[in-house]
Amino acid sequence: GIIKHVMGFRQFSLRGLDKVSGEWRLATMAWNIKRMHRLTAG
Repeated sequence: GIIKHVMGFRQFSLRGLDKVSGEWRLATMAWNIKRMHRLTAG
């Protein structure tokens, strides 16, 4: 719910389970990097 709300991730752009899994991993990595940056920046 957080990724959908904060980052605006509403639907997948690709089709197929493998491609969707990759897209989801990319979205979660972006969220984690953004979160780490916010926590270490101060």
